[in-house]
Amino acid sequence: MVRRVAVILLLTIAALGCSSTPAPSTRSLPGDWAPAWPEMPVDPTTSAALGFAHAQVGKRYCWGGTGPDCFDCSGLVQAAWRSGGVKLPRTSADQGRALDDVPFERMQPGDILWWRHHVGLYIGNGEMIDAYHSRAGVVRRRVAVPQRVLRVRSR
Repeated sequence: MVRRVAVILLLTIAALGCSSTPAPSTRSLPGDWAPAWPEMPVDPTTSAALGFAHAQVGKRYCWGGTGPDCFDCSGLVQAAWRSGGVKLPRTSADQGRALDDVPFERMQPGDILWWRHHVGLYIGNGEMIDAYHSRAGVVRRRVAVPQRVLRVRSR
């Protein structure tokens, strides 16, 4: 009986994706949102991370996935930054503990948008890329308002 419950729980988590909630946020920024500050040009490390993330759009979501065929949210962020030569922790919780917070108003391309149990990569112009959930896979979409914005220290 315990084994059956464990299997059902594991399948439920896998179906939900990175988040234990239906979506990291139902609030998104207005369609005409643009940052009130000039976005800084990206350095080569950030450019590599963003380019990697763009190339993964359309790939499938898989719980615990670190690529190359499928990703979960933190696996995608970790792999994107690894392509730029930056080592990040594996899970969204550990990424949240390891990285520096920046104010939402100072968000720049390459910053990590963080929610409890979910992360995505800000790509600029009010958009993000994330391994959203098992039905959507890796997507490019409008920014959903995060709980935190994290910045990789090497930038």
